[in-house]
Amino acid sequence: MKQAQIKMFETMGVLVIFFFLLVAAASFYFQIQKSSLQNELAKQSQLRAMQVVQKAFHMPELDCSFVSVLKDNCFDKQKLAVLSSHLGASPQEEYLVDYYNLFGFSDIKITQLYKTEENPVVLYRNIPDKYSSKIATQSPILLYDVISNRYDFGIIEVEVYAEQ
Repeated sequence: MKQAQIKMFETMGVLVIFFFLLVAAASFYFQIQKSSLQNELAKQSQLRAMQVVQKAFHMPELDCSFVSVLKDNCFDKQKLAVLSSHLGASPQEEYLVDYYNLFGFSDIKITQLYKTEENPVVLYRNIPDKYSSKIATQSPILLYDVISNRYDFGIIEVEVYAEQ
């Protein structure tokens, strides 16, 4: 009888150690998966930020076109002023839904460099109340003034927010 009890306690000890190792291995595996998932989410938010920048660069509402020839990274100042006044007017209007589908939660500002007293032109602003991360991107652009027929340098600043 004592031998059977000793064998049973040995078996119970082995099972306890086995389950302890199993739980430790599972928690280690899930921690690795969690960090891998966080890295993947960071990559996806970076990709989303670059997509928003590219969409902002290629908006037909703002392009500088001359006889069907497009200039890269060029915005028309007059078109920019009109579009920013419409988008900043009231966020409840129906056409803002299209821009929300295009830009999501982001903030797009355009600043003219050199010899200007103007504040940055806010092209689009939709910042969530709570966000987990923000990715900011700046790129140089040309700003074309149709009236004076001249180009100025500017910077487009795009901040993309990841909602919690």
